[in-house]
Amino acid sequence: MRLILQPIAGDFELCARLGLVFLASSTHLQGFDGGKIVHAVLDGSPGARAGIEPRDIIVSVDGRPWDSVRHMVFSDRRSSEITAQTFAARYFAFAKVAVRVPPEPYRPLDDIATEAARVIAAKPTPDTAPYRRPLADFEIAEFRELMARLSPRRRRR
Repeated sequence: MRLILQPIAGDFELCARLGLVFLASSTHLQGFDGGKIVHAVLDGSPGARAGIEPRDIIVSVDGRPWDSVRHMVFSDRRSSEITAQTFAARYFAFAKVAVRVPPEPYRPLDDIATEAARVIAAKPTPDTAPYRRPLADFEIAEFRELMARLSPRRRRR
């Protein structure tokens, strides 16, 4: 078994074994050295079970960049586990995500390709919103005001 990216409709690639749809043109992300942006995570897939979400950026798998993923070989008799170095967009932080890859595809490959095409048809353009730290939207004054309201008041005796 190999984790192979195959071109799919438009500027997308499908990794059927992980159930992930990537942006094909994301290979030149500044600071992410060959990482791939996740466009969609297919329901019930190993990627979904591992907690990978759209807009996450997978930088490497088992310490290898995506360029060499095509050369990874796994058992066809028992589950394998890979570790994906991921930039989790929702947390604005890097994380190592363990993904259990079953020896057989989690669904028939034709069904996986059909679902990926359906997902792309429903959302054909990538999300271009900039990545932001979760607290970056707070102004310092607003944050201080919020903290003051949440802090218990001290009583003088």
